[in-house]
Amino acid sequence: MSEPQQPPAQPTGTPVPPPAGNRQPGPPPFPATPPASSVAGTQAPYDQAPASGTSALSGTNPLGRVAFILALAVLAIGVFISLSFPVLLRGWDLTMVGVVSGIGNGLVLLVAIAALILGLISVRRAGPPVLAGIAIGISASAIVGILFSWLSGLTFALIY
Repeated sequence: MSEPQQPPAQPTGTPVPPPAGNRQPGPPPFPATPPASSVAGTQAPYDQAPASGTSALSGTNPLGRVAFILALAVLAIGVFISLSFPVLLRGWDLTMVGVVSGIGNGLVLLVAIAALILGLISVRRAGPPVLAGIAIGISASAIVGILFSWLSGLTFALIY
């Protein structure tokens, strides 16, 4: 038996040329199939659409979907309260308008906090985080808006 031959040692910093017998002209060969993904299933190449009509919004992240639905409820309740102000101002006392506004905004705040918490939990789980990200954005903006509204109302009440 003969031992495999080693190329002579090269000084550091100089590249080792490949053996002359294994050279092929052209670019280096690539595997015919892409490597398997670490996530369940395989992913489609970037230039092709995913198979079976799946999209980033569909998937197995039900907590993200619940957070998104709650965030849409935050928007709907907020719009309803805003649109009800002309009716309330026309028929009720201003004190009652403030009570209805406080209760409505308190409800929006609670639902927005729930949507934010569920969205943050859902982003950390496996599955597409698109709906959870949308829920986080909607609920965080609603929370900030309500808190600044309440703080400005409190500030004006204390100043005047």
